[in-house]
Amino acid sequence: MSARPSLLRAMARPIAAAMACAVSLACGLARGGGLGEPGSNRHDLSATGPGTVKAQAATETQVCVFCHTPHNANPAQELWNHQPSAATYAVYGSTTLGSGTVVMQPSGASRLCLSCHDGTIAIGATRTHGTVPMSGAGPGGVLAPGPSNLGGGGATPNLSDDHPVSFTPVPSVEIVLPPTGDAARLDRNGQLQCTSCHDPHNDSRDPNPGGVKSFLVKSNSSSALCLTCHRKASWSSVPSVHATSSAVWNGLGLAPFHTGYTTVATNGCESCHRTHSAPGAMRLLKGQDPANAARKGEEWACASCHNANVASTNVIAEFNKPYVHPTFSRTPSVHDPTESPTNGVFTMPETGPATPRHAECADCHDPHAAKAAPATAPAANGSIRQVPGISAAGTFVAPISYEYELCLKCHSSSANKPQPGGAPYGPYTARQIVQFDQRLEFQTANPSFHPVIGPRNSAEVPSLIAPWTRTSVIYCTDCHNNDTGANNGGGGPRGPHGSNYRRLLERRLDLVDGTTESAAAYALCYKCHSRTSILSDNTFKEHSKHIVGERTSCLTCHDPHGVNGAQGNITNNGHLVNFNTTQVTPWNGQLRYDDTGTYSGRCYLTCHGKQHDGIGY
Repeated sequence: MSARPSLLRAMARPIAAAMACAVSLACGLARGGGLGEPGSNRHDLSATGPGTVKAQAATETQVCVFCHTPHNANPAQELWNHQPSAATYAVYGSTTLGSGTVVMQPSGASRLCLSCHDGTIAIGATRTHGTVPMSGAGPGGVLAPGPSNLGGGGATPNLSDDHPVSFTPVPSVEIVLPPTGDAARLDRNGQLQCTSCHDPHNDSRDPNPGGVKSFLVKSNSSSALCLTCHRKASWSSVPSVHATSSAVWNGLGLAPFHTGYTTVATNGCESCHRTHSAPGAMRLLKGQDPANAARKGEEWACASCHNANVASTNVIAEFNKPYVHPTFSRTPSVHDPTESPTNGVFTMPETGPATPRHAECADCHDPHAAKAAPATAPAANGSIRQVPGISAAGTFVAPISYEYELCLKCHSSSANKPQPGGAPYGPYTARQIVQFDQRLEFQTANPSFHPVIGPRNSAEVPSLIAPWTRTSVIYCTDCHNNDTGANNGGGGPRGPHGSNYRRLLERRLDLVDGTTESAAAYALCYKCHSRTSILSDNTFKEHSKHIVGERTSCLTCHDPHGVNGAQGNITNNGHLVNFNTTQVTPWNGQLRYDDTGTYSGRCYLTCHGKQHDGIGY
């Protein structure tokens, strides 16, 4: 007899739990947005539910029956009543998925959610209640195409463009496990499931009433939910401009925000990423070319804000100029955060074989670290923080310290670098000493060089305009920049995105002979070098005769980057002398310049039909 009450208590516990669960679901615990309250949320599929999908029959007033039943449930622990999905899914994959992280086929709570949300089974298909006819559903009673139909139906529903589920997170520098007691939590098996981020019974934690209700377990304002697990370097600690910006959509063009939050900062991660049905599947990037649906993710995620819809300047418009970095003009091209400029050819999962030399937005800008922070040459400014590059010594560096290290990532000896030539970028100036590796041209041990890596090695520069001096160091972007940007007195964005001048020059520089000299024709040179000094022959007594009289371009004699020390010497290649061989040809087998002392020299060459047989200056 003593065992009977104990047995009854043991039998009663699961029954009581099931009843408590059913009562809780039906009543919604009187919470705002709780399932079961009149007009509560879209998971109320009864005839009086607030969503567009609901039971057709006015007599269908049950709320919980579409998912739960107290009897004959499967799985029993969830009291599950909906017909299960037997689908095999295409799951998320990425080269940046954490080491040791394996995304499996959906299981547990995620498999239950997908029994409606994969688009393969009728929404009203229950185990104990038959198939309830639903208004607002698609053909066959399944969810109609749209943001709630994650898989899209079919033989292999597609979840590759959705945040992965049913995997065990592996902690790393950028991934942490949800803290104990957090609303975001792993399931009993330590796996992340749909229910780690979504509470199907309550949508009250979502944004303002005008926002999209996503049944989040907690507010995701400023990415609070995302940051529970994702700890991107520099995002919060620096912080990134994308973590702090109060910029809002200006109402022009397509709205980039989909969350209900209004600023870049409150959108946080979702300014660039979309957790479900992302156009750029790998890394869940937003953005899509409105004129070509196949072009999506990557630079199009940046374009949705940096076309002046949100950002203060229109960077995207710069890529419509005649001379641009080939970010939008060459496809397919892919940036992968795991790549290195020294890798050689490797395989990109999104596009197949590719080369590491490309010019995507993320090749120059890390959106998780970029910020407004000016710098002094040669230091990297805030817009290019934390990106990798190539050092002056030719070694891979991550992150860069100097701006030129970013440029050298592509403009040094990067793998599969194309040969110069071909419109609209070439042909390059034909030089007596040929060198297309800019890292070698700027070395401070060279006979001469523009001072990008270090200060110049010549005192014979009286033409410099203050504040420039012979000890100054300059940026690559002092010459290569937006011609309508702030550096040139315009209102456009800074940076070498595009220019109306060949070779992405910030100002006009006529490259070949025959141009009438003017302040405009050689504006780039005259930015730093006094036109008055040059035409007064302060450094070379025949400057005016050549530039004005013979209409000779600066580039006919001077190679603006520098002359590689392994190929040239100080006697012949000081002062950036490296002749353009389409304009200057040998005389009597000789083609050279001799430096004979301060502001003096002689030439052996033929130019403009005149023979220079050791003519001295």
